[in-house]
Formats: sequence, structure tokens, C-alpha cells
Amino acid sequence: MPGSAEQVVSEVGKRLAQPRLGKDALVKLLKQAESALSELSQSSSLHDALRPLSKSLVQTSLLSHKDKDVRLLVAVCFIEVMRILAPDPPFTDEIFKEIFRLFISEFVGLADSGSPYLTRRMKILENVAALRCSVIMVDTGCQDLVLDMAKIFFSAAKQGLQQCVHQAMVSIMTQILNEKVTQALLDVIFRNLVKEDKGGAHKLAVDIIQNCAEKLEHTVRMFLSSCIFNKGAPVNEHKKLHHKIILELFQCAPQMLFAVIPSLTHELLSDQVDIRLEAVQLIGRLLVFSNLRFGQENQLVFMEFLKRFSDKSAEVRIAAIDAAKVCLVRLELFSQREIAVSSGNIAQDILKSLEGRLLDFDDKVRIRAVYAVCDLAKSNLSSFPSELILQAAERLRDKKISVRKNVMHKLLDLYRDYCEKCSKGIATINPHYEQIPAKLLLCFDKDCGSFRPQNMGLIFAEEIFPSSLSPKERAMHWVEFFYYFKSQHVKALRIIFSQKRRLLLEMQAYLSLRAKKEESSDEIEKKICGSFRKMSASFADIPKVEECFENLHQMKDNNIFKDLTELIKEGITFATVRSIRDSFLKRIGNKHPIFNFCKQLSTELSHSLFNWEMICAILEALLSCRNESTHFAESACDLLLLVALVFPSLFRGSEEYLLKLFSEESVLINEKTLQMLAYLAKSACHLSVNFSSDVYLLLEQKCIDGTRAESKYAISAIASLIQSPDDKKFAKLCKKVVGVLKKTYLPDNHNIPTLLQSLGLILEHSPSMYTSYDEHIIKFVQRVFVSSEFVSTPGLSPPDENACSFSCKLKIYCLKVLVKSCLPRTTALDRIENFLKMLLEIISEEFTSITICDYDKPYLRLAAGKSVLRLATRWDSHISPKLFRTALLMARDSSYIVRKSFICKIYGLLKNHAIPIRYACAFALSSTDCAGDVRTESHRYLIEVLKEQGGVSVHQNRTSKDSIVEHPTYAVVFLIHALAYDREFPLNFSEKETISSGFWSPLVVMLRELVEIDNPNRTEHGPTSSVSILLGIFSAVQKAQDLSGSDITHKLHILSKIGLLMVKELDKHCKMSDSPRHILLPSSYYRLSASERKADECCQLDLITDSFVKRILKAHEPYNHQEDTECSIITERPSKESAPKRGASSSLNKSSVGPRASGQDQGKVKKSSVLAEDVSKKNDQNSIHSLEKDKVSSCGSAGTKLSSPGSLGLAKEADSRDRASLLENQNRPTVKKIPLKSDQKWEFVNDTMLTEDIPDCDPRDCELDEDVGDCDDNFVKCPLSNNKTGAGLRKKSKRALDLRSAQNSGLTADTVSNVRCTRSRKVQA
Repeated sequence: MPGSAEQVVSEVGKRLAQPRLGKDALVKLLKQAESALSELSQSSSLHDALRPLSKSLVQTSLLSHKDKDVRLLVAVCFIEVMRILAPDPPFTDEIFKEIFRLFISEFVGLADSGSPYLTRRMKILENVAALRCSVIMVDTGCQDLVLDMAKIFFSAAKQGLQQCVHQAMVSIMTQILNEKVTQALLDVIFRNLVKEDKGGAHKLAVDIIQNCAEKLEHTVRMFLSSCIFNKGAPVNEHKKLHHKIILELFQCAPQMLFAVIPSLTHELLSDQVDIRLEAVQLIGRLLVFSNLRFGQENQLVFMEFLKRFSDKSAEVRIAAIDAAKVCLVRLELFSQREIAVSSGNIAQDILKSLEGRLLDFDDKVRIRAVYAVCDLAKSNLSSFPSELILQAAERLRDKKISVRKNVMHKLLDLYRDYCEKCSKGIATINPHYEQIPAKLLLCFDKDCGSFRPQNMGLIFAEEIFPSSLSPKERAMHWVEFFYYFKSQHVKALRIIFSQKRRLLLEMQAYLSLRAKKEESSDEIEKKICGSFRKMSASFADIPKVEECFENLHQMKDNNIFKDLTELIKEGITFATVRSIRDSFLKRIGNKHPIFNFCKQLSTELSHSLFNWEMICAILEALLSCRNESTHFAESACDLLLLVALVFPSLFRGSEEYLLKLFSEESVLINEKTLQMLAYLAKSACHLSVNFSSDVYLLLEQKCIDGTRAESKYAISAIASLIQSPDDKKFAKLCKKVVGVLKKTYLPDNHNIPTLLQSLGLILEHSPSMYTSYDEHIIKFVQRVFVSSEFVSTPGLSPPDENACSFSCKLKIYCLKVLVKSCLPRTTALDRIENFLKMLLEIISEEFTSITICDYDKPYLRLAAGKSVLRLATRWDSHISPKLFRTALLMARDSSYIVRKSFICKIYGLLKNHAIPIRYACAFALSSTDCAGDVRTESHRYLIEVLKEQGGVSVHQNRTSKDSIVEHPTYAVVFLIHALAYDREFPLNFSEKETISSGFWSPLVVMLRELVEIDNPNRTEHGPTSSVSILLGIFSAVQKAQDLSGSDITHKLHILSKIGLLMVKELDKHCKMSDSPRHILLPSSYYRLSASERKADECCQLDLITDSFVKRILKAHEPYNHQEDTECSIITERPSKESAPKRGASSSLNKSSVGPRASGQDQGKVKKSSVLAEDVSKKNDQNSIHSLEKDKVSSCGSAGTKLSSPGSLGLAKEADSRDRASLLENQNRPTVKKIPLKSDQKWEFVNDTMLTEDIPDCDPRDCELDEDVGDCDDNFVKCPLSNNKTGAGLRKKSKRALDLRSAQNSGLTADTVSNVRCTRSRKVQA
């Protein structure tokens, strides 16, 4: 069409006005118009030229044409006309509405990027934006069109738009919002703002809000405030999403929320849990997106947020924990300094609140808190506060098993991650993370299936380390975390090790029996079933596991059992173990019913917990630091020692490292390593190296120059290596030690304790050495005891105010040497009597030739008492009644330290079955002690020992009819004998006489516990029950008399009658007919009653009635052992007086030293008591004479020579030698019996009983608590006192002996006696 653009446009407009134009004609004309209009620039002078086209375009037929091509071209022409004639296009409001509706219909196609019409549509959009057509839309009231257009924009934006299109849309929406903000339009924007899909629609909404933030702020604030405060009002879908809107606005336009954020405290304080829950989640996210700056900028809201950690709702507290975890995980830096710089104290406050939830009262909250801590630690091992990990690990001791399980698994996951990162070099050894295994062992619980030794062993074998970790790396971590093991951890680990060892030994036994299956006998089948029962004890579900063992036994594939044989071998590597296990499980098949059992069994049997590769790695690491003492070296030595105790055979293959370790002197050759060497030499692991020739010189040096502990284990190692007590090396070493002692100047040489330790152990291991050097030994001992060349000055305290002097220590060490020299029965028979007499004199303080200051006397007295106990393990038959009685009374010594240390020593020996049960009488004597801890411990010790010994006695009763003397009840025989010698023995039994509660206490306590041994619901008693034996004992004592004469005999009869009535009162179902027919009494204590009772004695016995006994029992009803503070203060003051004065502190002790008592004390005693003292002295002399003549025993053991007044007969005593112990055995020992000699018989007048065998054992089994190091290790800590005189003495040592002179303390012996005699009354009051 020729002409200018104006003419073309005018002509097209005229032709478009023609009716019935077809589509093609319309399209052609409209394209001509489009082309011409595009050439025209904006000008108001073109109104006339464009009028025909404008009139034609507004025709209804064109605006609503059905063809899309026509409509699109019409829209393009409209926008061009509007562009040219702007700002005053020639259209009415109604036409504008139709035009805008046409534009909007075309905007729908903007999402179709492949459409050929996209260019024209974009042109329309851009011109609408540029011409601000949206303002006209608002002015003309096209709100519905605005909403439709906004929806179309967001819908198109989802598909992705070109940047120019996006900007045009943003511009259009901005123009609209700047003109007028409606809630409907805002809802459309918010709907797209909070969508999960963060695509083009979300970006469009964000850009619109950012451009209109200032304009939208008021409306948004009102909307959000209504959402927060008007919770009860009807809400639309957007009000429900107001938290998401806040979160999105905080990220794109935070300035819009300045007035809204403070209102969030209203939601945090709401009564509705779900509102508080959502608010906590929102603030957590706000903290995350702001890198915690939100907390700094909104302190009030943040403080209220922190309070939600202690919200009353567990759901809210859990939400707060989750929010805290997300906040802190997002932080790039965790170190406290950097947190403080980057986010102030916000992160620290969150961590503190999180820490508080570890102790939440709700178990689910505690679990979630632990999870959060562990996840935070995993995210940044190096800089996360490690102390928080240890606090989380404390939840392993939680009262809820579910909490402990979850915490255990989470900590295991954390520790594995830590080990893996250490292996890769990402992390370094961290002491806090290395404490996790120690914390894991704290949840060791025999009563809970998940935490029994079986499962804990599996955890340490399979779950604690990543499977990819090498043996060397495992070993290094073992050493690191073993450093933090305390005694309870080591005990738990040893239980795990021991159980694994038992399982391995039983499996070896089973495989050996199975190899003999060809013999097919019932005996072998029984043994196999027994092995199954024993092995099943290593698993949680014993019956089910036993059945699985049966099924495994029935399998025909011998390769399965070959794999098991290979698996339990000790010299295989971790890689080999995995290969064998895989082969074993493959043969079983994963579909087999016992597959899971076999999987666990293969883990339990393999040395995956600890193996020889790890030992070699530890020894190699030790050699690299042999000249420096570090915590790593200390821990490594402790760990190797523990493994050597349980699995010495694992050291095979490490001989080269052991030789290098012991080849020369270094700081590593200490007590621990020497003890390890001693155990390895003693065990039957058959190390392929001759240690005797390689390390003997070093061991010899330790015997001379080392510490007492080092010399102890060095001698033990030498004894095990040379394997013969008569070896020349022992003779050479003994000669060298004695030679050094001879040349020693006592006051200046402080290595004498080591020399004496070595000498005593040499004499114990090689008894023949004593005969060669007895003169030198005796001379040296005499020099130490008697010589005045060195003795502490009485007026001065020793260098350590809480320990005895060096001279006293040497005396104690000399006693230990003599004790050890007397332990071998083969060479000490000729001198044991004199040594026991010497000990009696020391305990009684009658050894006048000893040069010792008063301060040291309690220490020496205690050492002598312990020496008697040690000798009782071998020579109990030679301990006289007087020595036994005197030693027993140390449980009532005036010194608190002596009393407590002595009963602790007795308890240890009795627990190991090293001494007879009669020594448990000491617990009864001290069970009413003034000191609360002594009283409580004595009572506990008595209960434990009686129950344990009662179980052993029941087992022995099945094989021995004369085992009554082994029953714990038999201790009463010796207790009443000791009480009969008490000078405070009451002789007035009238109803008006006040009960002497202090005197009867030991008997009442002992009888109560013995009666409790039997089932309290039992209505009938057999002849071996405690009650029946007690009845028999008291009946027998009534028919016997003491060796000394009638006075003590009379007291014995009184005691026996009172005891008999007490038993009947304590057990209403007892019958005399149930008591044994014959009760044997020790002939060194009792003899046959040859005369009838005197009249006055019979009268006194008649006064002892049921009512009198009930009064005694009522006065001694069980009570809580609360410490009497005033009495404790007094009783902890040890006396410095001589034996006669000190004797006032114990009424029983007075009878032992009666003739030496002061005249003042004697005047206060009744006439009958004075007579008893004289008789007591004569009685003791007769007893000693009898012992020297017959070599009889004072112990109620199976080897003791006893008499039976119950059957009117007497018996001689036999030695109770070599008593069995539990030291080398895992369970109770099997007691070995040997026949009595021809002169050892039970004698009766009317009938004769055959004897059973006597227990026997290895004498060295009783050495568990042999003291090493300083003699002060034997003492316990004094209780705190308010006495200022001794305040300074208790500051420097845990084991302090509070000794003060009577002058300084102002406490006389009489005062002590009075206080101790009334201690029970004070407790009852």
C-alpha cells in the first residue's frame, strides 16, 4: 500500500470498518496497521490520522473476535495507538476495560516460550509497563482485572520468563501497588511468596515486595498483627500462613517487620501449645537466616525464646532444642571467641539453654537434647565446646533405660565419626572425645539386658570403631581412652575380658569333646551339654542360646567347626578374623534359623576386642617414648597390665618389643611394667624368648635400688623365670641384699625399705635362704627394734605429721620380713611360736625393749595385728587363745585408725577365704563403734561375710557331715569365749538392774545376722541350719568349761544360756530337737566339765529368764547407723599411754592385761572381775603351754582339734593348714581334702565319728593385700573432728593418724573408757 505511515494507518482504519471481512483480510489489514504504527513516534498531532483506526478497533467484532491471530493483532494495534497518542489516548473507560481484558488474555501466552506470538505479546507487556497502563486500570476501577493479571503473571512466572518480561511484570505490579494496595492483591502476592517451590513466581513476589516495601509496610503490619493478636477471629488461608510470610519477608524486606517482631512475644506467651510451638519454630528460623543477629537486634523476643527451653510443654521444649541445633549448625565457627565476636553472646546463651535440657524431667526431651549435642559436635569436631559432650555422655547413667540406649547409640556414632576423621587427618586426638568410651562403661549394668557384659563386650569389639580402622589406630585410641578409666571402669572392663576368656576356654573344651565324638559315650554327651550351659551364660537369652548351640552341634559340615577352631586362635590378624567369620557365616547361610546367633557367636569368639597386633602397636609406641613419662605411657602400661592379667597368651609375637623394653633402664621400667612381666612369666603363655638371661640383671637392680613395689614384682618375676626356689640366682641375690643391709647406716639410708621388701620376698619364695642368713637377719631386726641409735624424738613430730616416723616404718618392714619368712611351713615350724609370742607382746605393748616413741605405737600395734592375720592364713592352728583374743580386740582399739584399718584387713582376707570365719567376731565387736563409718562398715562386712560363708557351708554340707565347724555360725564359739574374758562382764541379772547394753551388743548383732541367714519364712529347721547349729553350740558350751577355771566357765554358761534364749526369741519356730547331736568345740578353749555347778552359779542362771533376754533384745533393736559426732570426736583420739593405761579403752582388752592394770583402775572393778583377771593370766599361760605341747589349733575349721561336751567327750586339735582361697580361681574354689593323720581324731566317750578330709590349698594364694610402698598405705583416713589440736594434722594426707598426747587433748584413759562403754546408750538415746 503506497503512501506514508499516517496514510496507511488511515486507509487501514477505513477498510477495517467495512462489514463481513474474512479472517485473512482482517489479518492482512491488521498487519499493515501494525507495521505502519511501529514507524510512528509519539505525537499528539496524529489524532486525526489515527481516528479511523481507533474507531475500527473498538468494534465489538474485533475486540471479541474468536480467532486468536486477529485478537493478538488487535491488541498490538491498541497498544501502538496508546503509545503514539499518550498520554491522552482516545478511549473511554469502558473501552479501556475491554482493551485491558484483551491485553490480559494475551498475557496468558507469555509462559509459552516456543510460541510464534511471543514477540508480539512481550511487546504488549513492555508497552503496558512503559505507558503505566496499570494506573489507568486502577483509576478506571478494574480491580478484578488487576487481580486476574497478577494471577496470570505469577502463573506465567512459574514456567520461567525472560529477564525483560520479568522486569516488565515487576514494573506493572509496582505501579499498581503504588497506586492502591488491596488485601486481595496482597493475598495473591503472599500466596506465591510462601510457596515451597522457590521458582519464578516466588522471585517475582520477592521483587514486587522489595520494590514496594515502604508502600506495603503499613498494610502488612496490620495484617500480621491481626494474625498474631486476633487468634479467635475467623481467618483465611493466608492468616494461617503468617509465620511463613514473616519468615519470607524477613529474608527479602526485613525493614517491613520492625513493628511486627516484638509482637511475637505474645505468641511465645500464649496459653495454646500449638501457638507457642509455631512461634518457637519461627524464631529459630529467623535466628538461622540472620546468623543469630536476630537475637541481638530483638533482645526481648530472644530472651522469651530462651525461656521456651523450659516451657511446661515437652513439645515446645523439643521444638526449642531443634531450633537451637539448626541455628548452631548453620554457624561456620564454633569456638567461643569467634562466636562472641560474630554473634555476641547469643550462641553461648543458646548452648547454655541446650545444656539445661540434658537434665530435663521428660525422657524424650533429654534424648532430643543429646541428639542435638552430638549432631552439633559431628558438624565441627575441632571447635565445638567439648565439655558439652561430656555432659551429654552423663545421660548414660540416666534412670530411664530408653534414654541410656539412645544416648549410647548416638555417642557411638559420634565416636566412630571422630575416629574416622582422626584416621583421615581431619581431626586430632581430643581428650574430651576420648572420654566417651569411659562414659559408655558407666552404663554397664548386669540387671539390664542391653547393658550386660555380653552386649557391652560386643559394643567394644564391633561398634565403637569404624570397620576400616587399622589395628594400630585402634590400639592408639584404646590407650588414649584407657587413661580416663577409673577403678569402676577397669572393673567393668575386666568383667568383660574375663567373660570372653571363659567363653573361649569353654569353646576350646567343646571342640575337643566334639573331636572325640567317635567314642560316642553318654559321659561325653553330658560334658558337651555342660559346655553348652556354661557358654550360654555369656549371652543374654540363656535358654534360647542353649537351644541354638544344640542346633549348631547337630550340623554335619565339619568345615563349620574348623572355622570355629581357627577363629579362637590368638595369633591371627584382624583381616584373617574377618575372612574366617565371613566363611563361617556363609557356610551357615543367612536364611538359617540360627544365623543371627552364629553371627554374634563368631564376634564373641574372635579376638576383635583386643589382639596381638594391638599389643605390638602399643609396645612399639611405648619404645618411642621410653625416656619420658607421659600420660600416654602411663595409660599404655596400665592397659598392657590388664591384658596380661586376663589374656597373657596375646603377648605371643611381641617378644621382640618386650626384650627391647626391658633391655635397659628407663622410666618405663616401673611397677606396672614389672608387674606385667611377672604375670607373663608366671602364666603358661610360653613366650618364645628366654627372659631369665636377658632381663635378670635389670630385675636384680630393681631389687636393690627400686621402690618397694618394684622390688615386689621384680622378685615375683625372678621366681617365675627361674622356676626353682633353690636356684643359685636366688642365693646370689639374697647374699647381695643381706650384704647391703649389713653395710647400711640406718638413719641415713632410705633404701632400706626396698631391701627389706626384697629380703622378705626372697625368704618367702626360697625358704632355705633363711637358714643361711638367719643370724644376719635376726641381728638386723634386733638393731632396728632395740637400738637407740635412731629413734624419733618423742617431743617432735615426724617429717610428715600424718605418718609414722621412718624408724617406725623400718620396724613395720622388719615385721613383714619375719612374716614372709614364716609363711613357708617347711622351714618356719621351729620359730613360729616365738614370733607369735613377740607379736602378742607388741600388740599388748609388753615388749619393753622396743625403742619407739608414743606417737608411733599405734602404727606398730596395727602392723603386729595385721601380721597375726597374715600368719593365720598358714599358722592358724598355732595362734593361742590369748593371742587370738588380743588381736581380735584391736577392733576396739582406742585409735580410730587402728580399728578401721584392722577390720578392713579382716574383711579382705575373709572375702578371699584366706582366714577362718572366727575372725568375723571382730565385726561384731566393732558394730557398735562410736565412729559412724566404722560402725556401718563393720555391720556391712559382717552381713556380707556371713552370707557368703553360709553359701560355701551349704555346698560343703552335701559332702561332709562334720562341716559344722566351717559354718559361719561356728564363730559364736569364739565370740562368747572372748566375751567371757571381758572384765566388764555383768554379774547382776535382776529385773531392776539396768541392762548393760554395751556389753551384750556384739552377741546380739552376731545372733541377729546368723538367724537372718536362714529363710525368715521357714517354719522348720534342718540339722545344718544356722538356728539349729546355734542351739547345739549353746547347749554344748553349757556342758563344757574353760581351761582356766570356774570363773570364766561360769561366765561361759551365762553367755550360752542368754544366747540360747536369744535364739529362741529371734526364731519362734526353732526346736531343740532340730539341733545337731554332736557339736565339736576347740580343745584349746574348752574342756570337759568334770564337776557339778555351784549353788550360787545355779542361782544366777535361774535369774536369766525370757523377760531378761527380751529386755536385752529390745535395747538392741536394729537402728540406722547414724554417726554420733561427739563420740566420734573422742574416739578418734588415739592414746599415747602405755599398754596398762591404754587398756581402759576396751573392757575386753583389760582382761588380757589385767595384772598390769593401774591400782586406780583395779579399785573400780568388782571383786569377781579382779579374780577373773588372775584366772585369765593363769589361763593364758596354760593355753600357751598346751599349744607348745600339742601344736593344737584355735580355729574352728575342719582341721581344728575340737571337743564335744554335747556328747561328753574331748578332742585334740589338728592343724588347719594351707587354707583354700579364691585368688587364682574365677568362681568359688574347689576345696581339696586330705586325710587326717593317725593322731588327729574326733574323740567321744559313747560313740566315735569318722572324720572328713581337711581343706588344703597353695599357700601363696593369700597374698592379695600384701602391702607395698609406704607403710602408711595400710591406714585409712580419720573422720573430721572439731578438735583444734589435731586440725593441722589432717591437712596433708588422706591417710592420717590423729595421735595426740593426753596432756594436750585433755582426755584421760578413764574418760575414753567411760565414753566407749556408754556408746550404745548414746546411740539409742
